[in-house]
Amino acid sequence: MTPHLLVIGAGPNQLPAIRLARQKGYRVTVTDFDPEAVGFAEADHHGVISTRDADGTVAFAQRVHEQRPIHGVMTLASESALAVAAVAEALGLPGISVESAWLATHKVDRQRAFREAEVPAPHFRSASALEDGLTAARALGWPVVVKPVDSAGSRGVQLVQDEHQLEAAVAEIRGVSDRAEYLVEEYLEGSEHSIEGVVLDGQIYWAAISDRNYDNKHRHPPYFLEDGDTLPSLVSDAVAASMQQVASQAVRALGIQWGPVKGDLIVTDRGPLVLEMAARLSGDYFCYETIPLHNGINLLDIVMDMAVGQTVPADRLRATSTRGVALRYVWPEPGIVTAIHGVEDARAQEGIHFVRLEPRWQGLAPGDRLQPATSMGERVMSVMAWGKDREEAVRRAERAVATIRIETRGVS
Repeated sequence: MTPHLLVIGAGPNQLPAIRLARQKGYRVTVTDFDPEAVGFAEADHHGVISTRDADGTVAFAQRVHEQRPIHGVMTLASESALAVAAVAEALGLPGISVESAWLATHKVDRQRAFREAEVPAPHFRSASALEDGLTAARALGWPVVVKPVDSAGSRGVQLVQDEHQLEAAVAEIRGVSDRAEYLVEEYLEGSEHSIEGVVLDGQIYWAAISDRNYDNKHRHPPYFLEDGDTLPSLVSDAVAASMQQVASQAVRALGIQWGPVKGDLIVTDRGPLVLEMAARLSGDYFCYETIPLHNGINLLDIVMDMAVGQTVPADRLRATSTRGVALRYVWPEPGIVTAIHGVEDARAQEGIHFVRLEPRWQGLAPGDRLQPATSMGERVMSVMAWGKDREEAVRRAERAVATIRIETRGVS
């Protein structure tokens, strides 16, 4: 029987999952709140439903399932673990519990779960009103980091230095989150990293640890702007083992016993601390291009087979190569675009895996307006390079970025 896969989300970030499923011969149904979602045209069937509407997604999945049984449900780069888990539970498909999905999505409850399980993580407080946030910030000590409880891709995340900035940050959070509650965390200095893997047959397998590049971290304060990542990591074997240990503690604290797990960590003078742990595959190319290019492990392919109930041998999670990989972003100055140079020259350079305009900037041309970036999801272009080692990959990526010139003029 041809596997039938439901993919939650049908935007540009989910296209790799939709296309891979079609390549594998799967039947694909997708959902998205956007009636013009690009993935609709590439799927067999679709429904216009918010990726955060778990009840609506379940009702839709049940109707589809009655006509053509669904064998698996998953997402990619979408904060919709709750909808995925609810469908899996309703239809008896492989997945995690709704409770674990909630903990992996709700930033405050996740931190509470970490604290209860003694997972090394930043000190935090929760808040709802502005005054709650002020009390939390005073207790933690300025500056603090504030985050919406339910966003991804750094949207709404800000470094807050004082009471005036906190008021502005809370007002912005109200615009990106439907929930009154928000997270207030201590601000930490240290190297930041991504870690991703799967829970297979009850065992946690970590596919890779990367070094997140924050050379442009404070380019547009108070926002944090990541500038890609690099593999292999520079951390020692001992630190890497410690990072895997605390990341595994986080997975267990959330009760995740199956499927994808994706974390963000910071290494401080207190050791590795867990910033985030999600029950989904990552976006920004990491799980389906960066890691495979680095060591041959394709987490998207693995999780897709797991989702439809296929047996996945553990040896698919063993590295088959070691290669340096560097992802870097292009951050033009805000303003009106006047000229674009060097894109094809950058693509032609040795070791360049790709040079791509990001989805929201497809068709970028002179006359378009670039606003100051407020999250990593607003970068204009991405460059990925490989090399025989980390250093060569970084040189190639940064040379390609330097070749690309997106000229702008300011707006008075």
